[in-house]
Amino acid sequence: MTISIASLCRLSGAAFIAFGCCPVLLAAEASDDEDTILEEVHVLGTWLPETRAAEGQQVSVDAEALRRSQPADPEQLLARLPGVSVSRAGGAGGVSEVFLRGAESNFTAVVVDGMRLNDPANTRGGAFDFSTLASSEIERIDIATGAMSAVYGPDAMAGVIRVETRFADAGEGWVDAELGTDHGWRAGASLGGAVGGTGVALRATREEAGDAVEGASLDLTTLAARLNGTLGAAIDWRLVLRAADRQRTSFPEVSGGPEYAVLRELETGDGQEFGGSLRVNTEHSDLWSSEWLASWSQIEDDIKTPAVAPGVLDGQPAFTSDTDYRRGELRWVNRLALGDANAPALALGLAFIDEDGSDDGVVDLGPVVLPNGWTLDRETLSAFAELGGRWGNGWTANVAVRGDHTEGDTKVSGKIGLGHDNVVGGQAWVRAANGFKLPSFFALGNPLYGNPDLEPETVRSIEAGWDRDINDTFSIGLALFASRYQDLVDFDFENFTNVNRGEIDIRGIELRGSWQISPDWRLDADLVNADIDSDDGPLRRRPETTGGLGLAWAPDGPWSLAASARYVGERLITSIPTGDVTDDTYWLLDGTLRYGSTDGWSAWAALDNALDEDWQDAPGFPAPGRRLRVGVELGF
Repeated sequence: MTISIASLCRLSGAAFIAFGCCPVLLAAEASDDEDTILEEVHVLGTWLPETRAAEGQQVSVDAEALRRSQPADPEQLLARLPGVSVSRAGGAGGVSEVFLRGAESNFTAVVVDGMRLNDPANTRGGAFDFSTLASSEIERIDIATGAMSAVYGPDAMAGVIRVETRFADAGEGWVDAELGTDHGWRAGASLGGAVGGTGVALRATREEAGDAVEGASLDLTTLAARLNGTLGAAIDWRLVLRAADRQRTSFPEVSGGPEYAVLRELETGDGQEFGGSLRVNTEHSDLWSSEWLASWSQIEDDIKTPAVAPGVLDGQPAFTSDTDYRRGELRWVNRLALGDANAPALALGLAFIDEDGSDDGVVDLGPVVLPNGWTLDRETLSAFAELGGRWGNGWTANVAVRGDHTEGDTKVSGKIGLGHDNVVGGQAWVRAANGFKLPSFFALGNPLYGNPDLEPETVRSIEAGWDRDINDTFSIGLALFASRYQDLVDFDFENFTNVNRGEIDIRGIELRGSWQISPDWRLDADLVNADIDSDDGPLRRRPETTGGLGLAWAPDGPWSLAASARYVGERLITSIPTGDVTDDTYWLLDGTLRYGSTDGWSAWAALDNALDEDWQDAPGFPAPGRRLRVGVELGF
């Protein structure tokens, strides 16, 4: 499967539009530094420098860790991280959901290379489809939990996942390939160069996920380009363009899967994603800098779901969902230092978001076919500010506020953080925030049960924690968290429509620790336990307890090892043939051995699910079994 000519034309058109919007930048003389790329700020949840904000626990996976572990897909990578649980019924062809500390998957904002890629037109209420992202594309991933609307606006109620993708540097390139015992394979390549003073890099990836689960398939092709440069000593800019084409098949999630499905027709999904982002950073003076971001994305998804026969629960009619969602954003952030490095800093900004979506699907009831289509659009104008700094005697404090105006209604989000550098030898912090999520286009516009009068869903969260490093050998961390999600969109069977009435309370504890056993060996551990209380009964597909160990061996030589043991607690799962089922706890053990040559090539062997555990993310869907993957990358 390849990206169509039409898709390539759209990608080229996006490049043309982006260049047309900034003729001054492209016509200007760039600096002699062809390799200059915008320095990324990896602290999430704040517009301020890390030293001037109290932001609590976050988790990051950098390029070095990704090269050691070589995850098979983004879901496997995320499932290994503290506070993250992943559900994907039907193997690689199923729809994946990523839960941060037990919150709904559509409460997490996902940003890839500056593009917000949540899809409010899909049936999952705005969750990101990670099947459109190849693991070999990822250069770095950062995750922060808690209400983030004061910084990121709508949708960031449970946290943010930010992904930066990988490109070859100027004058360099790489190709990679991998094969698995489940007949899955992947390949990719990137080439970097320069045109005048502008750095140019191209990337392509292609993968087929294999046949580990009956009926499941995934074919993914991506193309991407990055251009970057500087204008004198004060301005640098970066443009990223990306296109993805994904086709998948699986048994419908509620069908009972390969084991219990009475009707054997498969669900199919054909999706495309196009987008770009242009970021410009300007250093006006030692005390004032600004950032402009212009991003655009279009997500198309054509899903055909067959009927599911009745079982313990009522059957489900066949339906189609042919959605098209477009999002554009302009954002301007100014950062002002109010003195030296220890003085407070202020961030001020404006943003404008334009969205429109449509669905041309139908519901097939047998003797009658009902339209399932809708068309909606909305605009959001935002203003935000954040103040923070070090206030003497080891104290750090910051406060943020944001107003988002949508269709005559303004929602105000806030956040306050307080930290101290020396509490029992470590750093202590507390953070409180509120946030909201606009109703998805699907919940508002569906002609059968959509409700145009839905109100935004809301959250209030508080988190407190303590971290300590001991002799550069041990580090420990503790966080206590609580979030209350209200006005959740729920389906009212009596009136056959969506309404705001749900409420979820999540309270828990997260423990982290690491031990630098020797210069070559490192052991990481984590445990998260969350008590999830919902008005509508227990929530499905997410465990209340997760934890694990990560072992890394990285000597000063060509060999390295990464091993992960993850514990996943029991979960409530449901299908039409079986009704509610509780799936048992399980351990998932993975490991990767890698050899990296000084000549620029590397090879690896990865063993997934080494214990051959058989868990289920939905009744009747067996887990992918033990799998061996071998791969090679050639750099030049």
